[in-house]
Amino acid sequence: MNPGIEEISLPDVASIQIRRMSLPLRSPVVTAHGAIATRDVIVLRLVDAEANIGHGEAAPLAGFTSETVDEAEQALHHWADDPENPLPPTARAAVDGALLDLAAQAAGRPLHDLLAPGSPGVVPVSALVGGITPAEAAGAARAAIDSGHRTVKVKVAAGPFEADLARLIAVREVIGDARLRIDANGGWTADEAPGHLARLADLDIEFVEEPVAGLDALAGVRATSPVPVAVDESISTPVDLDRAIAMGSADVVILKPSALGGPLITAAAAGTATDAGLTVVVTSLLEGSVGIRAAAHLASAIRALDPAPGLATASLLVGDSGPPLLAVDGALHLS
Repeated sequence: MNPGIEEISLPDVASIQIRRMSLPLRSPVVTAHGAIATRDVIVLRLVDAEANIGHGEAAPLAGFTSETVDEAEQALHHWADDPENPLPPTARAAVDGALLDLAAQAAGRPLHDLLAPGSPGVVPVSALVGGITPAEAAGAARAAIDSGHRTVKVKVAAGPFEADLARLIAVREVIGDARLRIDANGGWTADEAPGHLARLADLDIEFVEEPVAGLDALAGVRATSPVPVAVDESISTPVDLDRAIAMGSADVVILKPSALGGPLITAAAAGTATDAGLTVVVTSLLEGSVGIRAAAHLASAIRALDPAPGLATASLLVGDSGPPLLAVDGALHLS
């Protein structure tokens, strides 16, 4: 476990409720894996004997998790019948998050403070900006900066590189000295990625997430890249993280608690990455606010606040899995 996280006692559960929800996005998020228009999630509600309530969320996503929503839902029902039943990572994230939330409610303390006393209640976050044309992307980026964000992220590799380059130039022009990160979701080939990154070097990119797919390919690209390389969906287990470290696949590790198995597993992974000299960034899986809230409390507890966590995604949803956790002045305010 991350050395900043204290051991806490998890509560006994008196009742369990499992609810499946469909959360449409206001506009599809276009990635190299395809467009994401709706997020199907499972919300787990736990109640203890004193009527304290904890919530967790399972949010499988094709291309990022091995299990489907149906499989996660079935696993949670099996766990409700017998807590000794094994759980796939997204279902484990729901259980982990709900138990920790329940413990925090029972203690009358914010979860981040329960995990790491004195950790901050304000978490600066990056903004994911869309837009098909340069003008649209620049407008979205300007709105993000005007609302207090100091880091913006742009998805690339879903279309021609020249179109991506034009959008990124337009975004850089409007955000000034704010940070700009990009996410290719493994959409470039190992042959084309070095040339693309060389052409992006003058834009002062904070880092590029998954320029290519696979730890071997990432290590090869990183060896010559003028832009720091982040590993994301190529890490789905702690073993993958160990391999990424051994192979020199990345400068930055993107950790998604919803994909890895929840806050505690992610805290341990963050400790491993930090000990190896890698930078850790906690992000969402485009899940609802139940999952985002758990990730934000974790980011605070392990002090993974710079670079800014990628957790300002609840505003992309029409519905939500719980009370929306929206950025105010570029940050999430935790309670």
